Amino acid sequence: MMFGTRDRFDYVECASCGTLQIVEIPNLSKYYPPEYYSLGNAEDIDFAASFKRRLAARFAGKYLVYGKDPIGKYVSENRSWIHDHFPASLREELLGLSFDSAILDFGCGGGRLLRVLRYFGFRNLTGADAFIDSDIVYPDGVRVLKRDLAQIDAGFDLVMFHHSFEHLPVPRTSLAEAFRLVKPGKFCLIRIPVVNTAWEEYGIDWVQLDAPRHLFLYTEKSFSTIARDAGFELRKIVYDSTEFQFWASEYYKRDIAMNEPEWFDQNFDNAIFTREQFENWKREAERLNNAGLGDQACFYLQRSES
Repeated sequence: MMFGTRDRFDYVECASCGTLQIVEIPNLSKYYPPEYYSLGNAEDIDFAASFKRRLAARFAGKYLVYGKDPIGKYVSENRSWIHDHFPASLREELLGLSFDSAILDFGCGGGRLLRVLRYFGFRNLTGADAFIDSDIVYPDGVRVLKRDLAQIDAGFDLVMFHHSFEHLPVPRTSLAEAFRLVKPGKFCLIRIPVVNTAWEEYGIDWVQLDAPRHLFLYTEKSFSTIARDAGFELRKIVYDSTEFQFWASEYYKRDIAMNEPEWFDQNFDNAIFTREQFENWKREAERLNNAGLGDQACFYLQRSES
């Protein structure tokens, strides 16, 4: 539905754990066209446009990572367009990140997030994605490899899956590989859609179903179980869903795809719904997150020291 193909796919829902699973995986290359968002341009990062902005990002990074830089604190608190680029999921203290942390972002497309992190000051950044055409090496040292998890050498302080894990055809094997890649005592961060209230409300029109790209969609309980089975300790869950779960699902409910003219353009010029309705959805998303009922979450998984 994202690109308006309107192809049909069957999913099964586990009666005991609530997991949704596609019945048959099609040839997925058709469903990852060049305009797919993660495969897009990794160059157009607004705070990279000038030396002044890059310097501001570096100061902000020092504060957001180490919490000590007064200039970075000022920049972070007064320049939201910089602060908002730093992923909230990486501000979690238990990760113990430094600029020297070895970080792998799997399923990163062209590596845009890694390039953002490089501007903030991180130095040891690697990406991997099976759907890019070939390896990419940027002038700033960020590497994005055309690799599967099994082809990557171990030794990372953090392995990240930002809405890529649900695209993997063998999730238990993928978790086992992630466990192998993470250093003892270090973390795997997995952000995924969660089968929850939005699924109950919208069913097949739920935007996060995203057939056929999303092969498995878990409940909090079912994903926590397979993470523990892989050897990880589940340290924390943070629900981070947004109003997107409502307005995008409402568009799908009306048979409007993301690449069609009627799709919301962020300026309300063509919006079917009012600004007030969007604000209401934003508040409802926050309420659901606080109640553990949002439609996506970040799971912090730690490999034991032994």
